[in-house]
Amino acid sequence: MKKIVALLVIFLLPATNACIVRSDISLKVDEAPPIPLENKVTINANLTFSWGFGAIIPLPVNIYIKAEGVPDWLDVSIYPDTITISPFGLFGGEESKNIQVQLYARKETEAYVLNSFTLHAYTNGSFLVKGSEATTNVYVMEDYMDREPYIQLPSAVNMKVGETKTISINITNRCNAPIYLELIHENTTGFSLSYKEKIRISPKATEPLPITIKAEKVGNVKGLLKFIYYPIEDETRKNEVERYLELTSRAKPGGGGAIAVGLIIVIVGIIVYVIWKKKF
Repeated sequence: MKKIVALLVIFLLPATNACIVRSDISLKVDEAPPIPLENKVTINANLTFSWGFGAIIPLPVNIYIKAEGVPDWLDVSIYPDTITISPFGLFGGEESKNIQVQLYARKETEAYVLNSFTLHAYTNGSFLVKGSEATTNVYVMEDYMDREPYIQLPSAVNMKVGETKTISINITNRCNAPIYLELIHENTTGFSLSYKEKIRISPKATEPLPITIKAEKVGNVKGLLKFIYYPIEDETRKNEVERYLELTSRAKPGGGGAIAVGLIIVIVGIIVYVIWKKKF
């Protein structure tokens, strides 16, 4: 038997280019979903190793898989990171293996920003099989972290009827993505409020939201302000924060008082006149 194998090797030397068999590697990787902060996501990859004519001896070939150019906010683990295949078959063949790629977001970064790293598979081959390699890009992004915005506003606004005041509400976006913020007001009868209905706030930034208030009649109400916010990349992830603003308006002084003073002066004048007439 050994003599037969030896004769086959000698016979096939020219065909196999001095005992070197061609090999190829191909990689396919699933699309990665957004990765939540301090959480793990696992995606699957498939590696296919193929070889050409002349693999008459099943010598083992080690294939190594590495992640290269990984973003600094991400850790990547590969299971397994080494695969051993023993190509065998005079007319070539192929073998596929499944790989798990574990992604861990270890540091906060801006959500929905597409990053990438390279999955690199390579082998140095064996005495009989030539080395080969393959790469594929894996695209990753961090998921949105919903953190309630910090809202600074006065607790109360005091006005006179007909007066207009503008207050500024400062809103800090504590999420890891740009957000849209919309405002809805309720229970403000007797007061008119005007403002920009939607503002955009960058992550970790503070933006002012001016509100112009006009007192239309005397009264006191506890107005409800609803702040609706969501990432600009995904409107379905809406959330809201409620705050209260007390609005008070009173009558303008001066108009009624002046009339009353005038009447008193007239009455006093009449009394003085009557007394004077009686004396004379």
